[in-house]
Amino acid sequence: MGIVSTSSPPTIEALFLDYDGTISPLNIPRSKSNVSSENMAVLRQISLQIPVAVITTKDLSFVVRRTPFAHAWFGLGGLETKIGSSVTGASCLRRKRHHLIAALEYAKAFCDNDLSIEEKQDSKDNTVAFSVDWRHASNRSKAEEEASRMISHLETLPVVTIKYEGQPFFDVFPCPIDKGKALLKLKRKLGLHKGILYMGDSTVDNAAFEEADIAVGVIHEETPDNLVCGYFVRFEAVPTFFRSLLESSFHFSPQLPMIMHRAEGLRLIRRRLKVK
Repeated sequence: MGIVSTSSPPTIEALFLDYDGTISPLNIPRSKSNVSSENMAVLRQISLQIPVAVITTKDLSFVVRRTPFAHAWFGLGGLETKIGSSVTGASCLRRKRHHLIAALEYAKAFCDNDLSIEEKQDSKDNTVAFSVDWRHASNRSKAEEEASRMISHLETLPVVTIKYEGQPFFDVFPCPIDKGKALLKLKRKLGLHKGILYMGDSTVDNAAFEEADIAVGVIHEETPDNLVCGYFVRFEAVPTFFRSLLESSFHFSPQLPMIMHRAEGLRLIRRRLKVK
C-alpha cells in the first residue's frame, strides 16, 4: 500500500493520475467532460519537470486529447498504452472482441431512455469495451432494476463486468483490467525506481494504490469507503495540492493543510455516505 512513514519528506519523481473523479468531475455528460482549467494549468507546469501519466478506464481516443500535459496514457484500465507516439494493446482486445460484441448487442437491446451505452474504442476504432450509465435517468429506481437484470446476464458471459459501489454505471471489458500492472509497466518503461505518487477515487484504483509509493485518494460525494490509499484530499482541493507539490520541488508532506490521513479521510467519507 502506498502509505509513507518517514521522517523526511519523500520526493515525487512521477505523478500518475486517474481521470474521472480525480482531475475531472463526475456526473457530467461525456461530451462535456474535461480537466478543469486550474488542474490543466498546474499539470502543464508539473509535466515540464517530472513524468505525468493518466491511467483510466476511458479509451485513448477520449482521454488523450483531454490531457495534453501527460507523457503517457493507459486507456481501458491498462489494456491499451500510449507512450509518445507508440501505441500497444493487450492481445485479448483482439482475441476476445467477439465476446464483447455479443455482450454489447445484448445490452443495446436492453437499453431504453433511462439506460445509455458508451462504447469504448481501441486505437483502430474497434469497439473493445463499453459502459452502461443511468446517471441521468428520469426514473432512477426503474433504471437500477433494469441495470441489475442486465448485469446478472452479462456476468454469465465470457466478459468482465465491473460494478462500482454506489455508482450509477458499470463497465464491461473483454478481459480483466489491472491499474496496478499498468502502473508497474509504465514505471519500468520510464526507468523509474521510486517516488511514484498515484491519485484515484474508486475501488478500481486500489491495485494502483498498492503499487504506488504514495497513494492519495480523492474525496467527492460518491467516493467509496474501501480505498486502500494512505492519504486523502478533497476533489475541490486537488489543484491546490498540485500547486503545493510544484512549489515544494515535489517533496510530499503529510502535513500539508489539504491532506487528510487515512483515518480522517475515511471518517469524512462515511459521514457523507451515511447522510446520503
